Amino acid sequence: MQNDKLIRCIKCGVALSPDEIALHKKMVNRGAVDHLCIGCLASHFSVPVESLYEKIKQFRADGCTLFEKNVKPRYLGVDYGDVRTGIAVSDETNILANGVGFIKEEWAPKLAVKIKDYTVLYGITDIVLGDPINMNGTRGPRSEKAHELKEILKTVCGVNVIMYDERLTTVSAHMYLSESNVRGKKRKENVDKLSAEIILQAYLDSLK
Repeated sequence: MQNDKLIRCIKCGVALSPDEIALHKKMVNRGAVDHLCIGCLASHFSVPVESLYEKIKQFRADGCTLFEKNVKPRYLGVDYGDVRTGIAVSDETNILANGVGFIKEEWAPKLAVKIKDYTVLYGITDIVLGDPINMNGTRGPRSEKAHELKEILKTVCGVNVIMYDERLTTVSAHMYLSESNVRGKKRKENVDKLSAEIILQAYLDSLK
């Protein structure tokens, strides 16, 4: 996913969120250093990434005027797959989830960078990441991978990441597509984003 309007880190090329841009302005005199993402900014000042992430969360909690506009919650749903990862986004009222696409990327760090493009584009404050725990409630290898991705997303995206039980989500998506008579390549392209939409919708419904 490409968007030339996104401001990107001059070192790693990752898109910068409004929080990161504001944090950069807070820590560095304007014009002193070009824009850096939260990871590269931490490296520049030799401080832990987590300390900057916590600083952003505290600014939000305190309603600090650091940011140029009030942060309104908006959620991104992520269905993490071995090959394709589905993406969904909440509407501005946080009532409905909409599948917006999928990312074809197997390497978690690079996947996180691509997910961040979505968080910046849609002004996301929270990522809802599907947790593929076993039917008996235990965590297997796929759930462990999802939790590893969570930590990477927290660092790369600088937003809150919520793990949400996704048991039977893919099954539900396939059942819906079967009832809609969606087959072949189109089915493969739709099942991932639909799974992400189901995960996010379930989470949004739980907020009510």
